[in-house]
Order: sequence, then structure tokens, then C-alpha cells
Amino acid sequence: MYSSDMAKGILTKIDIDWLIDSMKVVFPTKEETTVKYDKLMEKLDKFVGDIKDKREAQELHTGDHQRIDKRVTRVESHLNLPPFAD
Repeated sequence: MYSSDMAKGILTKIDIDWLIDSMKVVFPTKEETTVKYDKLMEKLDKFVGDIKDKREAQELHTGDHQRIDKRVTRVESHLNLPPFAD
């Protein structure tokens, strides 16, 4: 709520207190920001860890496919079979 002095361009202590209280509703405190930042970083660390684990698993899986493909190719060659897939 604006006072008549505020309408004239003069801020009183009451006006300043009102503005500060109004900003507290809109802007988070440093502590709130720190807590939110910490939670975000924890989630991001978990996400990055999950991605890293999935990439490592994918690399192992790819290696398995390469070994199987090499073995199938040798068997096909040995038995004079046409390639099953290119």
C-alpha cells in the first residue's frame, strides 16, 4: 500500500519497510537460493553419473557386438556361407 508521501516521491521508513517486505515475497533469500542450488547440483551430479554409466555400458555392448560380428564372419567364411547381414 502506497503512502501519500510515496506518491510525492518521498520515501518514509514505513514505505521502505513495505518495499522490503514486498521484495521478500518475490525474491528468495540467500539461504533459499543456496538450498535450491545445492539440490540442483545434487540432481545434476546424479544425472551426469547416470549418463556416464550408460555410456560405459553402451561401449561394452558395442564391444560385444564387434566380437560377435567378427566371429560370425569367420564362421561364414570357413563354411563358405554368404554373409548373413552387411
